[in-house]
Amino acid sequence: MGASFLLCIGTILFYLKYRRNIVLKQYQIKAAEVQHQKELLQAIITSQEEERKRIGMDLHDEVGSKLSSLKLTIDHFAEQEIQKIHGHQFNIQFKTMIDSIISNVRNISHNLSPLLHGTYGLFSAIQDFCDEVNNSARLNISVQIEEECTGVQLSNIEELTFYRVITELINNTIKHANASNASLTFLMKSNKFSIVYSDNGKGMLPGVTRGMGLKNIESRLSMIGAQYTILSNGGIGFQMSILLPVKNS
Repeated sequence: MGASFLLCIGTILFYLKYRRNIVLKQYQIKAAEVQHQKELLQAIITSQEEERKRIGMDLHDEVGSKLSSLKLTIDHFAEQEIQKIHGHQFNIQFKTMIDSIISNVRNISHNLSPLLHGTYGLFSAIQDFCDEVNNSARLNISVQIEEECTGVQLSNIEELTFYRVITELINNTIKHANASNASLTFLMKSNKFSIVYSDNGKGMLPGVTRGMGLKNIESRLSMIGAQYTILSNGGIGFQMSILLPVKNS
């Protein structure tokens, strides 16, 4: 009787240990899959950024320089012939068009490969982008930066991630939200770098599948370990709050 009891207890213990090993193995496999997905996502995003950088440099160095040369050539001939043949007004219009193209190429180049060097560089690049949007009258964006945020130390990938996320949020608002105003706030909250973005647009209807832009945002934030929450409903606007543990300088 005693032997049977001990055998039963041993069998149960063996089974429990066996089940625990299976669960542990499944957990390890799942963790490995998640890590592999994160590494694959990081490789994809890194590759995309390298391509953006290459295109941005080509635009700036090749197209930008050729447009500048064209402008100088037109200025040279304008003094001699263009005003005689077509009149002064044509010359001014021609130069204005080229100036506009050069400016657009420069802006596209900077957006493709932003110069981000430290937190100040990130804030400066974001402010420049928002100023450009405000000047276009497509959306009115207010930007607030708490002084405590200027001492935050961010890695290069974190800076670039936040720049891409913020510009994507703003572009989504312009394209889809029918909003007139948006706000962007940088602050520190419980030793975490916080970004709060909101607009007064039509919001997201419940049950509507999130678009590629928002999925891309979520993937980028997950890659750097940032937490985020989205508050949105039809007719009440959109808000995303982002939190990232950081070290202060």
